[in-house]
Amino acid sequence: MEIIAKLKALETSDKNSITIEEIKKAFTLFCCLINENQKIQEYVKEKDLSILMLLKDVGPFFLTIQDGFAEYGIGTITNYDFSLISNTDVIFKLLIGELTDPIEAYFSELFLVKGDLYYMIEFFEIIEFIIINYLKEMNSKVSLIIDSNSLKKLFDIYARGLSVLEPIHIPLFFEILTAFANNNAKAKKLISKEDLIIQMNIVNVGKYFIRILDQKFGWAIGEARNPNLRFEMGYKTLAEVIFETNPINAFMRGEIKVEAKENDIFKVLILKDLTDLLFKFLNL
Repeated sequence: MEIIAKLKALETSDKNSITIEEIKKAFTLFCCLINENQKIQEYVKEKDLSILMLLKDVGPFFLTIQDGFAEYGIGTITNYDFSLISNTDVIFKLLIGELTDPIEAYFSELFLVKGDLYYMIEFFEIIEFIIINYLKEMNSKVSLIIDSNSLKKLFDIYARGLSVLEPIHIPLFFEILTAFANNNAKAKKLISKEDLIIQMNIVNVGKYFIRILDQKFGWAIGEARNPNLRFEMGYKTLAEVIFETNPINAFMRGEIKVEAKENDIFKVLILKDLTDLLFKFLNL
């Protein structure tokens, strides 16, 4: 496809000397890719998005996607669903598909978002669809850290309450927490000095463990060898701790069993602190 070839040509240009003309080309090609590709139009046909992009070094742009048609303009608009505040090179990478994981970039605060985050997630879903299906079509595999739909599910769970939270959502929550912990500056600072394995046994559901090492957060299903902390609790208690309850209160009521190495007992709240930081960042 000629449009993709032109986008790929922009992708190989010098990112240290991006001008407003390159940004305009990227916006133009991005809109053409949507407007001239039937599958993309089918994907976005029910989307109705207005986005204000405030580029610190060149000024404001806006992008609208309505009825399967995309267009952009230079300047501001008064009615928009959300705004992105960032540098030219970040927006450039986003439009040409070089910023392959917008959720990672969002957690990293490469751009600041103001407005309705559900619309932001819809826009990220469009970006991901285009990246996976078109911009990276020459690659054998595209691996996103976490897809935008997963973050939307977390929003839905929080908005609708604990009654919709199910065991199947546990891996989803760990994926989101991992992406946040490894990319957000405050979260990275929170875990920066830790060398920690946390075992979580959820009664009648499963076993999971978390490893924090070298400023990296990871998780897996199963039983870890020689964990620093071990938690055992029912699923309902886990759900309440994630979203509402202070784990110390749950422990005092006998709803959580805790085993810890002597020097690590004071670290029992690290997951709760990290979760609270995530929800504060998401404004939940």
